[in-house]
Amino acid sequence: MTSILKAVNSLIKTFIDDEPKPPLHVGEVMDLWKYLVFIEEAIVLEQIGRNTTTDSDLISLLTDAIDMCSTHSNRIKKFMEEEGVPIPPLPEDKTKSSPNAVPMGAKMTDDEIANILSAKLLLAFKECARSMTETYRNDIGLKWAGFMLEHAKFGAELKTTMRKRGWIKVPPQYFPPGLPTEIN
Repeated sequence: MTSILKAVNSLIKTFIDDEPKPPLHVGEVMDLWKYLVFIEEAIVLEQIGRNTTTDSDLISLLTDAIDMCSTHSNRIKKFMEEEGVPIPPLPEDKTKSSPNAVPMGAKMTDDEIANILSAKLLLAFKECARSMTETYRNDIGLKWAGFMLEHAKFGAELKTTMRKRGWIKVPPQYFPPGLPTEIN
């Protein structure tokens, strides 16, 4: 499915590459700044989670999340530099450490790590969607759409693992008044 989306993305790019690119407006710059800071903070949280857990599935998800966020960060920084936009101050990476060296009172559980990762993913997806709808330049809108697709693909993997491991938080079912409680 991703290769089909990449093909469509490449096709759309050929149509918009010849469009004039006016200077970024303040909203576009602010969205780039906010997303860059947000994604860099997500990387730090993912690194902390990686340093806390011993669960191989979760370590794999966290590594994928770090790679995805790092790619987004690098693409945005490169774009901002090309457009002459200064890079905001960003948090520093956390070095790898042994999960066994983290005191129990400071450790997050695997369930907490997975749900924080899920919450950050949701917020990143929403931010990309909002930024995409508010951008004037199509090239920037296409960047946001690409980020959203990557988040959606990762989210599907994350949800599958969370469901399998019992980490997903599911609200109780709602039965409106008058609805039969037994469904055949």
